[in-house]
Amino acid sequence: MEYFLKENKRFLLMVGAGLLFVFFYHWLVLGKLRGAAEAADRTRRNKKAEIERKMAQGVPNDEALSSARKDRDYTRRMLASTVPETAFTLPDKFQKPKRDVKAYYDNLKIELTNQLQEKATNGRVAFPQTLGLPEDVNEDSAAEMLTRLAVVERLVTLVVDTECEKIESINALHGSDADDRTSKKARFLTKYSVFIRLSGKAENIFKVVHGVQKKGSYLALNQFELTRADGTKDVFDCTMSVSLLKVDDKGAMDQP
Repeated sequence: MEYFLKENKRFLLMVGAGLLFVFFYHWLVLGKLRGAAEAADRTRRNKKAEIERKMAQGVPNDEALSSARKDRDYTRRMLASTVPETAFTLPDKFQKPKRDVKAYYDNLKIELTNQLQEKATNGRVAFPQTLGLPEDVNEDSAAEMLTRLAVVERLVTLVVDTECEKIESINALHGSDADDRTSKKARFLTKYSVFIRLSGKAENIFKVVHGVQKKGSYLALNQFELTRADGTKDVFDCTMSVSLLKVDDKGAMDQP
């Protein structure tokens, strides 16, 4: 044994050094790598569990988001294609002027109120005192108020032409919001709504409903209610809300 050790001392030292190297390599290098790998695996499993938890709570994954974007883009194209059918051509007099906005709006509102009152009187239709529009405008609100004025003219003209009996009230700011009116952010779809309360024969009221949906001067019917106080008479009270639809295909689509 002693002879073997003596004769193979150099070989044994080399083997021992090799084994020692392997031991330290596994301990210092592979051990750290293995620890890092295990930590990464734990992180991956935790992330996966977190994603699954969020998905269970309704948070979409990348595939769902991609599908939703495709649906959104399709809806945007489809809605934009309907614009010719639901467009309202705004007459030149209701376009925002380049200057003297307030004076222009005030004069047009007074002129239009007088014209509609005269038209209603000639048609024997009772007419309210006001059109339900603000007394003052500024640069930010002028375009919208002029547009709403155009809707009022269209709606009142229809009511008078169809020989209804009475326009009880008009709210040209129906559904509007002060913050929305001054918002600089363009929207895909903007609605300018006007509310009217009127009375007349059923046939005449339904002529109004049909008339507001005329191509080229289309108004969407948002709200409609018909009641009759006296069952023996063909006179109905009607509340109605219509909207001019403005589409900007580059604007932002509202969140549901």
